[in-house]
Amino acid sequence: MHDQGHGRCGAGPYQWADWRVERISCMFHLGWFAFEAIQGWGSDDFAPECRWDRPDLHQAMAQKLEAAGVDFILLEDLSAIPDIYGGSRAAYLREAVHAPKFDPAVMAGYMLAATSRIGIIPTLTTSFYPPFILARQTQTMDLMSGGRLGWNIVTSSSELAARNFGMDGLPAHDARYDIADEYLELCKALWGSWEPGAVLADVETGVFADHAKVHAVNFTGDHYKVLGPLNVPPSPQGRPVLAQAGASPRGQRFAARHADIVLTPVNYPPAIKGFRDQIRALAVEEGRDPDSVKVMALAFPRVFADEGAVAAYRESLNHVPDRVVTAWLAQVSAITGIDMSVHDLDQPLPDHVQTEGSRGTLDWLRSGNATVREIGLRLARMTPDTPMVGTAEQVAREMEEVMDFVGGDGFLIAGALSPKYVATITDHLIPALRVRGLVRDGLEAATFRENLLAF
Repeated sequence: MHDQGHGRCGAGPYQWADWRVERISCMFHLGWFAFEAIQGWGSDDFAPECRWDRPDLHQAMAQKLEAAGVDFILLEDLSAIPDIYGGSRAAYLREAVHAPKFDPAVMAGYMLAATSRIGIIPTLTTSFYPPFILARQTQTMDLMSGGRLGWNIVTSSSELAARNFGMDGLPAHDARYDIADEYLELCKALWGSWEPGAVLADVETGVFADHAKVHAVNFTGDHYKVLGPLNVPPSPQGRPVLAQAGASPRGQRFAARHADIVLTPVNYPPAIKGFRDQIRALAVEEGRDPDSVKVMALAFPRVFADEGAVAAYRESLNHVPDRVVTAWLAQVSAITGIDMSVHDLDQPLPDHVQTEGSRGTLDWLRSGNATVREIGLRLARMTPDTPMVGTAEQVAREMEEVMDFVGGDGFLIAGALSPKYVATITDHLIPALRVRGLVRDGLEAATFRENLLAF
């Protein structure tokens, strides 16, 4: 599919062998992907002096990212301690992989309370939350934060998590998205059950709300039946910003229909561009303005002070400890539901191995015919197809080249919310991006959606 009208930075033709193109650059967005409770455990980024079990660290990092102009922080989640790798929880607990995992809605509340501009996106699942509870919870947080909440929509792929919620298992992959479509239709109806201007808060007359502008939703679908209305009025941004990371064809259709932010499952620039073009084309089919859907490319930047430090880091990648490789194989085992420990480390994943978990992750694991060991090393080194390792100026230049090529819309930086790693981004990389005119000076608008749609 072709893009149905590029945004301000549409990319021109490219060759797969050499994706770099000459273009006039424009601004892009930055988000942060936080994926563990113990920030940086097992790596040089870990800060033992920081209390991971207190809100102070997480709030301080949110404040630092906000001050640097980062649009949002996305909080990943899994509602179970996995036992996929080796049929045991041992690797997960030993290496702090997916365990412990704080409730992202609670963590979002702490972060929102300590900030005033940045968006916070907790991951919440359509498979386990009753829709009315989720709509009410997110509307409350969005209202109380002045319109800065997002929701990362997942359908969940963990059978273990399903059993924690009293279910025998999960519906099939595409069926979960069918249910989620209805779920989103219901949530949108609940969020919209208060018309604009319904809240009068007129002290003189004593009238708080105009009852004629608050409506029952009377929703009856194949899976849900809810009367409504929601008993929480809307925030200044109307409803939470919606994020989604669907990689399969069904997931992409869901994202194009509902999401304001779509996360790419790929890293190589031509693949990012292809994915973005596909999402934008699907958004047009869904009757949406493609520029209202921001496609964010996952990035793992490693920024160093000088060439000597860069060389030392690259050399260290040749000596990744086996336990680190194991930790990452355990990670992808949990995401895909495939036990990597039973497969030959020096062979690619067999073709017959399939998943009802994250199909996008499985496709990535198969890319390049990598062996299981190479998969673990690739993840441990945090070096996808576009490494982004270097000095601040070098990494900024590479990020500029990637965005010029793919056409937008920004990067989702994956990394520990630890003081050491965050500082490499906020104190060095972002200033280098700003010198190039690639990121704004700060978050000017009061709501998440306004900042997201500023360009």
